[in-house]
Amino acid sequence: QGESLIVDSARTKGVSENVRHLSFLEIGQNVSTTLQKLNKVRSIQVVSCKLIDESFLSTCILRFKYLRVLRLFISPCELLPTSIGPLKHLRSLELIENERITALPNSICKLQSLQTLGLGGCVNLEELPRDMRKLISLRWLELTTKQSSFPEDGVGCLTSLRSLYIWECSNLTCLPRDTSYLASLRTLIIGNCKQLDLVMENYQVIPLRLQKLGIIGVPRMVALPEWFQGATNTLQVLVIVDCENLEALPGWLTSFTSLRRLMLVSCPKLLSLPEEMHRLTALTEVRIVDCPD
Repeated sequence: QGESLIVDSARTKGVSENVRHLSFLEIGQNVSTTLQKLNKVRSIQVVSCKLIDESFLSTCILRFKYLRVLRLFISPCELLPTSIGPLKHLRSLELIENERITALPNSICKLQSLQTLGLGGCVNLEELPRDMRKLISLRWLELTTKQSSFPEDGVGCLTSLRSLYIWECSNLTCLPRDTSYLASLRTLIIGNCKQLDLVMENYQVIPLRLQKLGIIGVPRMVALPEWFQGATNTLQVLVIVDCENLEALPGWLTSFTSLRRLMLVSCPKLLSLPEEMHRLTALTEVRIVDCPD
């Protein structure tokens, strides 16, 4: 009671000093004055606020040293203040669908408690911070970037990652060359990456812990890459959607004895399922939609 507040108008009088969780739907002129009176805020969420700017963010970052969560959904901000680096307690940073952001300060790589980083829908993000490998606690990463490849010593070195979502990366041609991150992943979702080739050259299959795999809108995939075989004993859900050049599923897929759900949608060149599908004894659901052949 009194710890959460939704600000939906310019009137923010009477805000309790005990407020810990602030959600802004609208930001008035007196908001900075209001924020100066608070010191217990742990989470801030801003949803589609047209009036938010860098000064508002700077005030929040400088004022609330113990901030745990910062969420900016569909924000007009072009920059994230470099002063975010000292927020050593921050565990979740989400900048979902912020289409005006072109770059992130490398200082976010100082956030060694950060577990969640959401950059999905940031379609103008030129590149990821160069020291991503320093985010040693990161478990959940959703990203959109204009890069054609991932830099060395970056995402591929995030050995604590459990969930990775790669969305709308129109220029991306390959996954990280350093494959250290694959060993810890439980969920991998790749969507609408038109230039992406999932084949990894000189990759030796290693045991994976992958449980959920989704591939959506990847036209360059004509077959499941060999490295997926590493998830033989763990994969439970496989979803393939809008892969217009996928021609066949490999025979080795029938050795995935933990597979429970298989969904194939809009794969017009797919002709058949592998022989010996009966070996998938854990399978409880198969959906095939819009695969006319």
